[in-house]
Amino acid sequence: MKRVITAIITGSLIAFLWGFVSWTVLDWHSPASFKNDDAVRQVISDNADTHGVYLLPTPSNDADHAARITQGPFVYATIRPGRLEQPWSMTEPLIYSFAINVLGCLIITISVLRIRATRYISRASVGITMGVFAAISVVLPQWNWFETPGKHLLANALDPIIAYTLAGLVIAAIIKTPKARRIFS
Repeated sequence: MKRVITAIITGSLIAFLWGFVSWTVLDWHSPASFKNDDAVRQVISDNADTHGVYLLPTPSNDADHAARITQGPFVYATIRPGRLEQPWSMTEPLIYSFAINVLGCLIITISVLRIRATRYISRASVGITMGVFAAISVVLPQWNWFETPGKHLLANALDPIIAYTLAGLVIAAIIKTPKARRIFS
C-alpha cells in the first residue's frame, strides 16, 4: 500500500510540475488579446446575465444560422459576468489542479496494478496510452466543434500526453508486479 500511495503522489507531483512548465515557461498557452478590453467587457456585461458557456452566433434551426457562422465572428467562451465575492487567487485553482492530477495518477496506478505486467515498458505504456486517450477524447472534439486554433490545439493535446507519460514512467518504476504465489506446494 505504501508503494501505491508513493506512486500516486509522486506521479501527481510530476504531472503538476509539467503543468507549471507548460503554462508558465513555454509560450504556447498565450491567448490573443482584444483590441479594446473595456469595450468587450461592456458588451459582455450588457449581454451575459449568468455564469456559463456562451456561443456566438446563438445556435438556432433557422436557415440563416450557417450563414451567421460563416460570416463570423464565432465565439465559444466561458463567461462569469459579475464580480467574485472575494479577490481572485491562484491558490484554489492550484489545489484543484493537483487534485485532478491525483485522480489521473490514481487511475494510472490502478491500471498498472491490474495489468500485472512484469516488464517496465509495459507498465509505463499505461500513462502514455491514457494521455493520448485524454487528448483524443477531450481536446480533439474542442477543435472539431469550436475551432481551436492550431497552436492551442497542439499545446492542449500535448499537455495530457506529456504529463501522464512522465507520471506513468515514474509510477511504473515504483509499482512492481508481485510474483505469483503458490497456494499449494
